[in-house]
Amino acid sequence: MIQPATTFLGNTKFTKSVKGCMVALTSYTNDTSFEEWHSHENSSISFLLNGFHKEDFLGKTLLRVPGDIKFIPAGEMHRCNDYTPETRKINLDLTDELLKQMEVSEEGVINLIDRSGQPKFTLLKLYHELNDNGSHATASSQLMLYELFHPKSAASKVRGNKAPAWVYVLKQLLHDEWDTSFDLHELSLRLGIHPVTISRYFPQYFASTLGSYMKTIKIDKALGLIKSTNCSLTEIGYMCGFSDQAHFTRTFKELTGFLPKDFRKA
Repeated sequence: MIQPATTFLGNTKFTKSVKGCMVALTSYTNDTSFEEWHSHENSSISFLLNGFHKEDFLGKTLLRVPGDIKFIPAGEMHRCNDYTPETRKINLDLTDELLKQMEVSEEGVINLIDRSGQPKFTLLKLYHELNDNGSHATASSQLMLYELFHPKSAASKVRGNKAPAWVYVLKQLLHDEWDTSFDLHELSLRLGIHPVTISRYFPQYFASTLGSYMKTIKIDKALGLIKSTNCSLTEIGYMCGFSDQAHFTRTFKELTGFLPKDFRKA
């Protein structure tokens, strides 16, 4: 079964078009019938805001949790089931024309999503902006769509050079030990490279300072905790390594466009 373009299974609560890209907020209930195997006419990006569900692809089954983001190529067979109550997703329908206009391939979109949590934050800001009826909202939303497919990191890498092995090791290290207070000398020893090398090339390969990059990892952790636990926002801020609630709230708003309390209700 092939789903028509701009159509997502579930109940569409909100939909808007940005440069031909259909952005939809779709909800699912726990009594949703088991989905048949199906594919979509266009490729799509889906970001799980609330709830849990299972998703089957040919050969594998995944448990989807709040904060998950995925790209599904056009024509790929899949099915979803076992939705918890009030499951909600932000879905983007991506036409071939849009991808061509954005000068990005399906493989390029997959790489963007796999590389960091930044696409999640851009999607949240895009959704937040689309709910704003101000005169600036249309242009701002279009800019965010470009930002989604052309983040700073893509333009900031050293042109023509593949990232050296230590960059991938460092990225894994920072994500695995995100709650560790790192010292540059310690990182240098663990990576086997000179501190000056890290200092010189980190901004080029990560498109940010080390401090800013660690903030994105911590806020990414917070996205799931806010939606999947009953912990207070103060507790979540501390759990994610923020020394005070004001710092957590300010950073969350800066990266996602939402205050943590508003994101919990979104």
